[in-house]
Amino acid sequence: MCQCCGMPLDDSSISKEPDGTFNEEYCKWCYAEGKFTYNKMDDLINFCAEHMANENWTSEQVREYMSSMLPKLNYWKCSDQ
Repeated sequence: MCQCCGMPLDDSSISKEPDGTFNEEYCKWCYAEGKFTYNKMDDLINFCAEHMANENWTSEQVREYMSSMLPKLNYWKCSDQ
């Protein structure tokens, strides 16, 4: 599970370090080439609310879920956000 966004990881979604080695803590969308995409939890929540909302989950439900889940992940536990 990505320790930034919570997405399940598989071989096609695992991030890489600048030298090409895999970093199995994060997905390739949250961490790429040695840099994190999200430094503020609200930015990630806003992105997810916009892109994950559908007929089953409203954007507000996505926001509530992400707001409760993200603080449990290592990236956010160690962040000042």
